[in-house]
Amino acid sequence: MKKLIVSLLIALSWTCQAAELDEQLSTVHSESISDVFTSMPDSIFPLLTSKNRRDMVDFYNNKMEAKVRNRLGDYALLDTLAEGYLKLTPSKSSTIEMKLMETDDSTAIVCLIQTVKAPVPDSSVKFYDSEWRRLHWLELPMAETVEFFNEIPDSVAHEMKFVQQSIDDLRLIAVSVSPDEPVFTMQLAVDELAKEEKKIAKRHLVSVRYRWTGRDFVKE
Repeated sequence: MKKLIVSLLIALSWTCQAAELDEQLSTVHSESISDVFTSMPDSIFPLLTSKNRRDMVDFYNNKMEAKVRNRLGDYALLDTLAEGYLKLTPSKSSTIEMKLMETDDSTAIVCLIQTVKAPVPDSSVKFYDSEWRRLHWLELPMAETVEFFNEIPDSVAHEMKFVQQSIDDLRLIAVSVSPDEPVFTMQLAVDELAKEEKKIAKRHLVSVRYRWTGRDFVKE
């Protein structure tokens, strides 16, 4: 009899643990990008207060212009709010993209892309868990300069060596993420080059794409 009671208690314990795990996973999957955005700590992005962020989401959901004044007195605009994706213009010279990324073990990952235009766009990409703890072990691979160019004809190969050297000195890359899938696109900035160098570079310039598989990034 005692063995039966112990077995029943163990089985009940396992059932409760399984139910608790299912609830946790359900919470991870049901967490919206709006929740993540409004819970962002001011220390990560101090330009907008938590009230600013909540107001923007409310305005957007009510089909209103999702515009507020940031802490510097300029206007900030919530451009896009979709399932698992958000795009924000917090100031005239910057943009923010946020993306919820799924993993193989159902852990929530938040991608935050901050792009500053000064005047050429340059992006910073960071990853966090759902509690906004920085995931230092996860990084988006940054393509080498040569990967941003298609096959170079022999007629301009010599000039391209100098162009690539100039680009390496600047090394400004704009990163964006697709609203619909975990695909990251990188574009190399060349507008700061000299006129002839820029002309040659743009003729052979291509973007570089990486896809998140649930455990790592794969170049497409």
